Amino acid sequence: MKKIILFLIVMAAFAMPVSIFSQCRGGGGAVCGPDGMRFLEVDAHILVGGSYVTENYMSCFPEISDLNAGMGLAVGAGLGVKFNLTRTLGLGTGFNYVRNRGTLDMAVTGEGAASISNVFQTNTYYAVDFPVYLSYAPYIASGVRWNFDFGLFYSYGVRGKQKNTIYDAKTNDLGQLMTSKTYLETDYYKDGAFINSFKRADIGLHLATGITFFHHLKLGVRTHIGFKNVAKSTGLRHPSSHNLSFMAMAGWVF
Repeated sequence: MKKIILFLIVMAAFAMPVSIFSQCRGGGGAVCGPDGMRFLEVDAHILVGGSYVTENYMSCFPEISDLNAGMGLAVGAGLGVKFNLTRTLGLGTGFNYVRNRGTLDMAVTGEGAASISNVFQTNTYYAVDFPVYLSYAPYIASGVRWNFDFGLFYSYGVRGKQKNTIYDAKTNDLGQLMTSKTYLETDYYKDGAFINSFKRADIGLHLATGITFFHHLKLGVRTHIGFKNVAKSTGLRHPSSHNLSFMAMAGWVF
Protein backbone atom coordinates (compact mmCIF):
# COMPACT_ATOMS: atom_id res chain seq x y z
CA MET A 1 0.00 0.00 0.00
CA LYS A 2 2.89 2.37 0.74
CA LYS A 3 4.26 1.84 -2.78
CA ILE A 4 0.88 2.74 -4.26
CA ILE A 5 0.67 5.94 -2.18
CA LEU A 6 4.21 6.89 -3.27
CA PHE A 7 3.27 6.17 -6.88
CA LEU A 8 0.23 8.46 -6.55
CA ILE A 9 2.36 11.30 -5.17
CA VAL A 10 4.81 10.96 -8.07
CA MET A 11 1.95 10.96 -10.59
CA ALA A 12 0.40 14.04 -8.99
CA ALA A 13 3.74 15.85 -9.12
CA PHE A 14 3.98 15.03 -12.80
CA ALA A 15 0.38 16.06 -13.48
CA MET A 16 0.62 19.53 -11.95
CA PRO A 17 2.98 21.11 -14.50
CA VAL A 18 1.11 19.38 -17.34
CA SER A 19 -2.20 20.75 -16.06
CA ILE A 20 -0.77 24.26 -15.86
CA PHE A 21 0.19 23.98 -19.51
CA SER A 22 -3.30 22.75 -20.37
CA GLN A 23 -5.16 25.63 -18.71
CA CYS A 24 -7.44 27.56 -21.07
CA ARG A 25 -6.58 31.23 -20.70
CA GLY A 26 -8.27 34.06 -22.51
CA GLY A 27 -6.09 35.97 -24.92
CA GLY A 28 -3.46 33.25 -25.35
CA GLY A 29 -1.82 30.42 -23.47
CA ALA A 30 -2.62 26.79 -24.19
CA VAL A 31 -4.81 25.75 -27.09
CA CYS A 32 -8.42 25.54 -25.94
CA GLY A 33 -11.00 22.96 -26.91
CA PRO A 34 -14.57 23.56 -27.98
CA ASP A 35 -16.70 26.17 -26.16
CA GLY A 36 -13.64 27.48 -24.33
CA MET A 37 -13.01 24.15 -22.58
CA ARG A 38 -9.54 22.88 -21.88
CA PHE A 39 -8.45 20.61 -24.70
CA LEU A 40 -6.33 18.52 -22.33
CA GLU A 41 -7.49 17.26 -18.91
CA VAL A 42 -5.08 15.49 -16.55
CA ASP A 43 -6.07 13.69 -13.34
CA ALA A 44 -4.46 11.61 -10.62
CA HIS A 45 -6.61 8.95 -9.00
CA ILE A 46 -6.76 6.00 -6.63
CA LEU A 47 -8.59 2.72 -7.20
CA VAL A 48 -10.08 0.16 -4.81
CA GLY A 49 -12.28 -2.85 -5.48
CA GLY A 50 -12.04 -6.52 -6.31
CA SER A 51 -10.17 -8.76 -8.76
CA TYR A 52 -11.10 -12.23 -9.92
CA VAL A 53 -9.61 -14.88 -12.21
CA THR A 54 -12.03 -17.30 -13.87
CA GLU A 55 -11.08 -20.97 -14.28
CA ASN A 56 -12.42 -24.25 -15.67
CA TYR A 57 -10.35 -26.61 -13.53
CA MET A 58 -13.20 -28.99 -12.68
CA SER A 59 -13.93 -29.67 -16.35
CA CYS A 60 -10.22 -30.16 -17.11
CA PHE A 61 -9.34 -32.27 -14.08
CA PRO A 62 -11.91 -34.92 -13.00
CA GLU A 63 -9.82 -35.49 -9.86
CA ILE A 64 -11.06 -32.14 -8.48
CA SER A 65 -14.27 -32.95 -6.61
CA ASP A 66 -14.97 -29.49 -5.18
CA LEU A 67 -13.70 -26.00 -5.91
CA ASN A 68 -14.40 -22.46 -4.68
CA ALA A 69 -12.77 -19.35 -6.15
CA GLY A 70 -12.97 -16.02 -4.33
CA MET A 71 -12.60 -12.38 -5.36
CA GLY A 72 -9.78 -10.56 -3.58
CA LEU A 73 -9.06 -6.96 -2.68
CA ALA A 74 -7.55 -4.89 -5.47
CA VAL A 75 -6.02 -1.43 -4.94
CA GLY A 76 -4.17 0.88 -7.28
CA ALA A 77 -3.28 4.39 -8.36
CA GLY A 78 -2.74 6.10 -11.65
CA LEU A 79 -2.77 9.03 -13.99
CA GLY A 80 -5.48 9.79 -16.55
CA VAL A 81 -5.41 12.01 -19.64
CA LYS A 82 -8.40 13.06 -21.73
CA PHE A 83 -8.51 15.07 -24.95
CA ASN A 84 -11.80 16.94 -25.38
CA LEU A 85 -12.91 16.66 -29.00
CA THR A 86 -16.31 18.34 -28.51
CA ARG A 87 -18.20 19.71 -25.54
CA THR A 88 -19.36 16.19 -24.57
CA LEU A 89 -17.04 13.81 -26.44
CA GLY A 90 -13.43 13.02 -25.60
CA LEU A 91 -10.64 10.52 -26.15
CA GLY A 92 -9.00 9.21 -22.99
CA THR A 93 -6.03 7.14 -21.95
CA GLY A 94 -3.91 6.68 -18.85
CA PHE A 95 -1.58 4.56 -16.79
CA ASN A 96 -2.43 2.55 -13.65
CA TYR A 97 -0.45 0.41 -11.23
CA VAL A 98 -2.69 -2.16 -9.53
CA ARG A 99 -2.22 -4.80 -6.84
CA ASN A 100 -4.61 -7.72 -7.30
CA ARG A 101 -5.46 -10.60 -5.02
CA GLY A 102 -7.56 -13.78 -5.21
CA THR A 103 -8.15 -17.07 -3.42
CA LEU A 104 -8.89 -20.63 -4.53
CA ASP A 105 -9.86 -23.66 -2.42
CA MET A 106 -10.21 -27.14 -3.87
CA ALA A 107 -10.53 -30.78 -2.90
CA VAL A 108 -8.64 -33.36 -4.97
CA THR A 109 -9.65 -37.03 -4.66
CA GLY A 110 -7.20 -39.83 -5.40
CA GLU A 111 -7.87 -43.08 -7.22
CA GLY A 112 -10.54 -45.10 -5.48
CA ALA A 113 -11.09 -42.27 -2.98
CA ALA A 114 -8.29 -43.77 -0.86
CA SER A 115 -6.68 -40.35 -0.53
CA ILE A 116 -7.81 -36.76 -0.63
CA SER A 117 -5.99 -33.43 -0.75
CA ASN A 118 -7.32 -30.03 0.23
CA VAL A 119 -5.57 -27.08 -1.39
CA PHE A 120 -5.88 -23.52 -0.09
CA GLN A 121 -4.37 -21.06 -2.53
CA THR A 122 -3.73 -17.30 -2.35
CA ASN A 123 -2.57 -15.32 -5.39
CA THR A 124 -1.13 -11.81 -5.18
CA TYR A 125 -0.05 -10.16 -8.40
CA TYR A 126 0.89 -6.65 -9.54
CA ALA A 127 0.23 -5.24 -13.00
CA VAL A 128 0.28 -2.02 -14.98
CA ASP A 129 -2.59 -1.24 -17.33
CA PHE A 130 -3.14 1.24 -20.13
CA PRO A 131 -6.77 1.97 -21.12
CA VAL A 132 -7.73 3.73 -24.35
CA TYR A 133 -11.37 4.78 -24.54
CA LEU A 134 -13.99 7.10 -25.97
CA SER A 135 -15.69 9.23 -23.31
CA TYR A 136 -19.16 10.76 -23.51
CA ALA A 137 -19.58 13.32 -20.71
CA PRO A 138 -22.71 15.50 -20.83
CA TYR A 139 -23.53 18.11 -18.19
CA ILE A 140 -26.37 16.94 -15.92
CA ALA A 141 -26.31 20.05 -13.72
CA SER A 142 -24.35 23.26 -13.35
CA GLY A 143 -20.72 22.24 -12.85
CA VAL A 144 -21.56 18.50 -12.84
CA ARG A 145 -20.66 16.11 -15.68
CA TRP A 146 -21.56 12.43 -15.98
CA ASN A 147 -19.11 10.40 -18.07
CA PHE A 148 -19.59 7.08 -19.87
CA ASP A 149 -16.34 5.50 -21.08
CA PHE A 150 -16.01 2.63 -23.55
CA GLY A 151 -12.78 1.20 -24.94
CA LEU A 152 -9.98 -1.32 -24.52
CA PHE A 153 -7.15 -1.88 -22.08
CA TYR A 154 -3.75 -3.53 -22.22
CA SER A 155 -2.17 -4.83 -19.02
CA TYR A 156 1.19 -6.37 -18.19
CA GLY A 157 2.03 -8.33 -15.06
CA VAL A 158 5.03 -6.96 -13.19
CA ARG A 159 5.39 -9.52 -10.42
CA GLY A 160 3.34 -11.92 -8.33
CA LYS A 161 3.33 -14.73 -5.79
CA GLN A 162 1.23 -17.84 -5.40
CA LYS A 163 1.01 -19.46 -1.96
CA ASN A 164 -0.48 -22.93 -1.47
CA THR A 165 -1.19 -24.84 1.72
CA ILE A 166 -1.89 -28.51 0.90
CA TYR A 167 -3.38 -30.97 3.38
CA ASP A 168 -3.08 -34.62 2.36
CA ALA A 169 -5.01 -37.48 3.94
CA LYS A 170 -4.84 -41.15 2.90
CA THR A 171 -5.42 -44.62 4.27
CA ASN A 172 -2.46 -46.99 4.41
CA ASP A 173 -2.49 -50.79 4.04
CA LEU A 174 -3.23 -51.19 7.76
CA GLY A 175 -6.32 -49.00 7.54
CA GLN A 176 -4.67 -46.13 9.38
CA LEU A 177 -5.41 -42.54 8.38
CA MET A 178 -2.20 -40.70 7.51
CA THR A 179 -2.09 -36.90 7.20
CA SER A 180 0.51 -34.37 6.07
CA LYS A 181 0.76 -30.63 5.48
CA THR A 182 2.80 -28.99 2.71
CA TYR A 183 3.56 -25.36 1.89
CA LEU A 184 4.28 -24.39 -1.71
CA GLU A 185 5.22 -20.84 -2.73
CA THR A 186 5.97 -20.02 -6.38
CA ASP A 187 6.09 -17.11 -8.79
CA TYR A 188 2.64 -16.31 -10.19
CA TYR A 189 3.98 -15.71 -13.70
CA LYS A 190 6.60 -18.47 -13.98
CA ASP A 191 6.50 -22.24 -14.47
CA GLY A 192 6.17 -24.21 -11.25
CA ALA A 193 2.91 -22.68 -10.04
CA PHE A 194 0.21 -25.12 -8.89
CA ILE A 195 -1.72 -26.52 -11.93
CA ASN A 196 -0.62 -23.59 -14.14
CA SER A 197 1.16 -20.27 -14.10
CA PHE A 198 -0.19 -17.12 -15.78
CA LYS A 199 0.73 -15.00 -18.79
CA ARG A 200 1.84 -11.47 -18.10
CA ALA A 201 0.12 -9.72 -21.02
CA ASP A 202 -3.63 -9.28 -21.32
CA ILE A 203 -6.03 -7.21 -23.41
CA GLY A 204 -9.73 -6.65 -22.90
CA LEU A 205 -12.77 -4.43 -22.51
CA HIS A 206 -12.64 -1.20 -20.50
CA LEU A 207 -15.95 0.18 -19.19
CA ALA A 208 -16.31 3.08 -16.77
CA THR A 209 -18.76 5.68 -15.56
CA GLY A 210 -18.59 8.48 -13.03
CA ILE A 211 -19.30 12.07 -12.11
CA THR A 212 -16.98 15.09 -12.16
CA PHE A 213 -17.86 17.96 -9.80
CA PHE A 214 -16.88 21.52 -10.74
CA HIS A 215 -14.17 20.35 -13.18
CA HIS A 216 -11.99 18.84 -10.43
CA LEU A 217 -13.38 16.09 -8.17
CA LYS A 218 -13.96 12.76 -9.95
CA LEU A 219 -15.86 9.81 -8.48
CA GLY A 220 -16.72 6.70 -10.45
CA VAL A 221 -16.42 2.99 -11.11
CA ARG A 222 -14.68 0.91 -13.78
CA THR A 223 -14.51 -2.71 -14.88
CA HIS A 224 -11.91 -4.58 -16.90
CA ILE A 225 -12.90 -7.81 -18.65
CA GLY A 226 -9.96 -9.73 -20.11
CA PHE A 227 -10.33 -11.30 -23.55
CA LYS A 228 -7.18 -13.40 -23.44
CA ASN A 229 -6.77 -16.85 -21.93
CA VAL A 230 -4.01 -16.05 -19.42
CA ALA A 231 -3.51 -19.62 -18.15
CA LYS A 232 -0.04 -20.87 -19.10
CA SER A 233 0.33 -24.65 -18.97
CA THR A 234 2.89 -27.13 -20.30
CA GLY A 235 1.04 -30.42 -19.78
CA LEU A 236 -1.49 -32.33 -21.87
CA ARG A 237 -4.40 -30.51 -20.25
CA HIS A 238 -4.83 -26.81 -20.93
CA PRO A 239 -7.13 -24.92 -18.54
CA SER A 240 -8.63 -21.55 -19.37
CA SER A 241 -8.51 -18.42 -17.20
CA HIS A 242 -9.56 -14.81 -17.72
CA ASN A 243 -8.93 -11.68 -15.65
CA LEU A 244 -11.84 -9.65 -14.27
CA SER A 245 -11.84 -6.59 -12.02
CA PHE A 246 -14.38 -4.12 -10.67
CA MET A 247 -13.04 -1.00 -8.95
CA ALA A 248 -14.25 2.30 -7.54
CA MET A 249 -12.24 5.41 -8.38
CA ALA A 250 -11.64 8.77 -6.72
CA GLY A 251 -9.48 11.39 -8.41
CA TRP A 252 -8.63 15.05 -8.89
CA VAL A 253 -8.46 16.87 -12.20
CA PHE A 254 -5.64 19.43 -12.15
